[in-house]
Amino acid sequence: MTYLDELRQSRNKPQVAFNEFMLLVERYPDYLFCFFEGKDNDYYVPRIKSVINNYHPIKCGGKNAVLHVHQMIKEHSEYMKYKTGYFIDRDFDNPEETKSPPIFETPCYSIENLYVSIEVFKEILANSFFLSEVRDRELFAQLLNLYDERQKEFHNAVLLFNAWYACLIEKKENEGCNPNVNLEENFPKGFISITLHGVISNYDIQKIKKFFPDATEVDETTLNRKIEYFKSITDQHYKFRGKYELEFLLKMIKEILADSRKNHTIVRQKIQFSFGDGSGLNQQQILTIFSPYAETPKTLKNYLKLICKTQNG
Repeated sequence: MTYLDELRQSRNKPQVAFNEFMLLVERYPDYLFCFFEGKDNDYYVPRIKSVINNYHPIKCGGKNAVLHVHQMIKEHSEYMKYKTGYFIDRDFDNPEETKSPPIFETPCYSIENLYVSIEVFKEILANSFFLSEVRDRELFAQLLNLYDERQKEFHNAVLLFNAWYACLIEKKENEGCNPNVNLEENFPKGFISITLHGVISNYDIQKIKKFFPDATEVDETTLNRKIEYFKSITDQHYKFRGKYELEFLLKMIKEILADSRKNHTIVRQKIQFSFGDGSGLNQQQILTIFSPYAETPKTLKNYLKLICKTQNG
């Protein structure tokens, strides 16, 4: 590992974030210091700025790193007088216990899940596709229905994988087992196919095990129980892994735009888009450009109001 690689990795260590905080409070004692997992600034910052202008974001590198920094600050009572905010994803973990200073934990799997509801997609159609619910009534309704239908199919297709991974996390929390699985941003290649015509599942539990040969074993009874639980919930777009949900949104946008410009198999007219043909978009970019349309949970609004007061004052 080169020296530059070591420097890049060190940025994600809790101690580095804590040291940054110690230096900054001397310069900006009245600021709100916000500790994020990673690249969550695009979602949180506009919402923070709606409440307070004087803030400073600090990237910690991961959920455990945020929790570690929280503990470090708590152990140094001289820093408890400053305004601090801690923002983490729920993931498939058990909810965090109430802590002081308080921590915000997403009510869904992660912030990505706040971008993918039918209501958010409606905002995207109106503001980034420039479609009017009145003037373009038929096309607007067609695309909403298309998104809704494909999203339901998508959830059916990814349910097994989400259930399997949720079992691994549950086993880790209950038994201390290392899941031995590192998930990528995108759904495992070749496991599903997403087009405007439908979402097809191309995997089963045996294919999952082959793809992740070192993963902790999950017994069939536990897996089936989790599958039935996920089938029973109505808000699957909140509960399933957020990066996969965002991948679905991105894929649908690209498929709609491509069809409207070339094949016209479903979308019969060319659709404008704020960002060209959309082919170059990635997940991080849409976290930025669609941030104004993403949902803002009431719990987040309440949390921001709370932490913008001096926490010991």
